[in-house]
Amino acid sequence: MSRIIFVPQYPTKMRYQSWWFWKFPEELRKAGFNVLTLGEDYAAQLEAETGDIEMFSPIDKAIDFETAQINEYMNLTLKDDDILFLADISFPGFFTGALYHKKPKRCFAFCHATSKNDLDYFAPVYYSKFTVEEAHAQMFNTIFIGSHYHGTKLHWPNSVVTRLPYPPMIYASGEKKYDIVSVSRPTPQKVDSDIETLVEIEFKTQIVRKEHDTWLKYYTFLNQSKVLLITSKEETFGYQVIDAILAGCIPLAPNKFSYPELLERPYLYDNREELLTCIEEALDGWMEVPEVLCHQEMEDFFNNIVEVMKG
Repeated sequence: MSRIIFVPQYPTKMRYQSWWFWKFPEELRKAGFNVLTLGEDYAAQLEAETGDIEMFSPIDKAIDFETAQINEYMNLTLKDDDILFLADISFPGFFTGALYHKKPKRCFAFCHATSKNDLDYFAPVYYSKFTVEEAHAQMFNTIFIGSHYHGTKLHWPNSVVTRLPYPPMIYASGEKKYDIVSVSRPTPQKVDSDIETLVEIEFKTQIVRKEHDTWLKYYTFLNQSKVLLITSKEETFGYQVIDAILAGCIPLAPNKFSYPELLERPYLYDNREELLTCIEEALDGWMEVPEVLCHQEMEDFFNNIVEVMKG
């Protein structure tokens, strides 16, 4: 039985890495692998010391966590049939350097996003960081990515589009309390404040935002909302779209980036006029909650990952 050395991301509470932290090992064990998760003890120590793990990745703790994973990895005795799977090659992005010194025969990784984006967190060091990411990508047999948009942008010959898996959905259903909501982080990359202001003036309403510290609260909020407004200026997959659809909320997104791979044309807008029309139709009941265009790929995600790694 091959051993998977799984290198998860820092398990923040309300980001998908907290879910991947246990979901990936679970699915890999179902497929017959022996799974070793790097950083489990350190994550438990962090939670014991702080009483909780933050909703978003604090850069200092994420670096400490990845450093602990590197130390644990360098103390391992590798076996001939070991397989390494890195959950994210980009953030913080130090672990891959260890592979220059110690590397199994088969290495795989997921790339959620890179610094090849003018609005990225790492924009100040964009050129140098992407050069490093590009070099690191060559260390892997295959890099899994979430969309063809991302693949075209990266242009890495060893990348394969696998989408992402369906997220853990749980909610308490209820009546629609909110007309228009946003669950995007209020950053220049994720929110176009000019468009949001226009929408609020046009519909004489306020776009509702709430912070959520559990999946139940997050999905319940979406379930109680009519329209999820997305005004992102960059997106490599679009989990918000999936979240909204699963919770019975209508997502409206720009007709670019990865969104056309998730949504049909009626739920995409090219300009502000189209967006206002879409919102009006959604609020008036002329739109139904859409289906996910890449539904089957998301259903088959873990099987496809396993197939590539076993192959």
